[in-house]
Amino acid sequence: MLFLFRCKSLVCQLLFACVLLVPSYDPAAAEEIRGIQYSVELADAKNHYIRVQMRAVADGDKTELMMAVWTPGSYLVREFARHIDSMTVKDSDGNSLPFEKTRKNRWIVKTKAGQELVVSYRLYCNEVSVRTNFVKQQCGVLNGAPTFLTIPDRMDQPHHVTLKMPAAWKDSASSMNPGDDEHSFVAADFDELVDSPIVAGLVATYPFEAGGVTHHLVNVGESGYWDGDAAARDLKRTVEQHQKIWGVVPYDRYLFMNVIAESGGGLEHDFCNLALASRWAFRDPEKYQNWLSLTSHEFFHTWNVRRLRPKPLQKYDYENEIYTDSLWVAEGITSYYEDVALVRAGLIDRDEYLNRLSEKIEKVQSSYGRNVQSLRDASFDTWIKFYRPDENSSNTRVSYYQKGAIVAFLLDMKIRELTGNQKCLDDVMRAVYTKFQKTGYTQADFRGVASEVAGDDLGPWFKVAVDSTTELDYQLALDWLGLEFKDPDAEKDDPEAGEISRESTADEPAEEPAVDKGSADKLASKADEPDENAEEAGKDAEEPAEEKPELWLGLKLDKNHVSSVQPASPAFEAGFNPGDDLIGINGFGIHESLATHLKQFRSGDQIDVMISRRGKLLTLTTTVAVKPEANWKLAFLAEPSDKQMANVDVWLK
Repeated sequence: MLFLFRCKSLVCQLLFACVLLVPSYDPAAAEEIRGIQYSVELADAKNHYIRVQMRAVADGDKTELMMAVWTPGSYLVREFARHIDSMTVKDSDGNSLPFEKTRKNRWIVKTKAGQELVVSYRLYCNEVSVRTNFVKQQCGVLNGAPTFLTIPDRMDQPHHVTLKMPAAWKDSASSMNPGDDEHSFVAADFDELVDSPIVAGLVATYPFEAGGVTHHLVNVGESGYWDGDAAARDLKRTVEQHQKIWGVVPYDRYLFMNVIAESGGGLEHDFCNLALASRWAFRDPEKYQNWLSLTSHEFFHTWNVRRLRPKPLQKYDYENEIYTDSLWVAEGITSYYEDVALVRAGLIDRDEYLNRLSEKIEKVQSSYGRNVQSLRDASFDTWIKFYRPDENSSNTRVSYYQKGAIVAFLLDMKIRELTGNQKCLDDVMRAVYTKFQKTGYTQADFRGVASEVAGDDLGPWFKVAVDSTTELDYQLALDWLGLEFKDPDAEKDDPEAGEISRESTADEPAEEPAVDKGSADKLASKADEPDENAEEAGKDAEEPAEEKPELWLGLKLDKNHVSSVQPASPAFEAGFNPGDDLIGINGFGIHESLATHLKQFRSGDQIDVMISRRGKLLTLTTTVAVKPEANWKLAFLAEPSDKQMANVDVWLK
């Protein structure tokens, strides 16, 4: 077992001493100290089942049991109790105790005061995600909310967990304190139990120090394709940047739990984060950057979300939705800093950072939902919209992760411009943390601190950027940093493209300089460049063929199956529906992609499209149009000013 824990508090030691001095045994008093005991049997992991045994001493004629319906950090009611397929309740002598289910996630057991009850239930665990459980022959990942029943009025008592491991499983890890037995852990209360995922099986650990604290990269299922030592060195650099941003280290140990299970996603916790990865990601530069970005995101949550929370989330209600309009702060600002920390740490270069920021901008600007849902509403409606996408979601909603990150970027640049680089978003986050860590913050609180740091009333700016669907204004940020939105193909024709980022790249790793994409594009295109003296020498260069605009109907297709229809498009006006299958155009069958067939037409041509809709053949008449295009790729100006170059340095160093 991986022993990563805080020293047991003096209070706990005194409580233990008091137990030894009690002259007569009082079951209720003893139970308050001993808490709730769990044993998790993993022998049937190969079939994705575990058996959990829960022991507690009753303090009355009935004992109520509860299971959480959602887990913090993932705002969707997931109904974890649906994975329980059998349950028994007995006393310590093995006699059955009557019980009944009173709600979807609650049970009442008939008991006597001082009587021990033993609850045993079998749980199906085969959902590969960071918020649920999955066990298989080689390893297991358990989260608190979907695994453990508790007693609602005793959630503040200690919760003890012991794993009964298959013989081939050697190690286990959790951020909880270790218990008295091998592969056992102790949570101070139910909140900590929910906040402390457990991994078991083939576990490899890689320690590193940062900010006076020992951190561990915990790899589960390496299979020889991950270099854990190298990944830990990169995590150390990321951690140090986040610690600099916040100026305080609020934890005494930390685990990066990296489960290599050919999946993705991450979830934050107080003393760890849980991430899923692919075994092939480490050796693929782009995928590895994505993994670094994910772990950076979850680690930033150590401050923003885990300790600094929107006021409604200050105390978790594990049975009901908790509504807040501030998830754009909790998740969006975190999504901004996930890559800022990487470029400041020298793990990605400035061109790579701009590419990653550009991708976020393009996702938002190409989503029609930005015209329908504000960032504030996206935060509030997460329980019914964000985690329940359908074929119309891109037309009606906006991501508080992606748009929140863009708004954070624009807010950062606005504060820098207003204060002449004396203050920035880093200062806002530190100030909000200092003032509201213990109480939680409201939208008014956050905006008030931002205005105070900026030295100007930012209320009107927030109303546009956060509370409305008005298009975001990028111009101030572009002018401040010497950026523009540029055609991705322009670098091939511009020999100076990328030069600014090469000259001012943040500290790079000594052993391997960062790759310069601008330079690579420049070299790759040199062979195709015409002789600059060709015209003077009388050589006639062949005129390139005029590129035809891409034609479009407004359909998103999976092969020739309609997955969504963009509002205000020709297809929308013609009455196409998600689920339609394209059969033919103007009386002829479709045998290639729709885009290929549309090349036969011109903008403005009317065409008859035969479709199959739930088995019925229909013909819809629509108009071919030029596909709307907008470029959202950020690039440095060819000749930025000295001031703009200095602003970039201050920002990314």
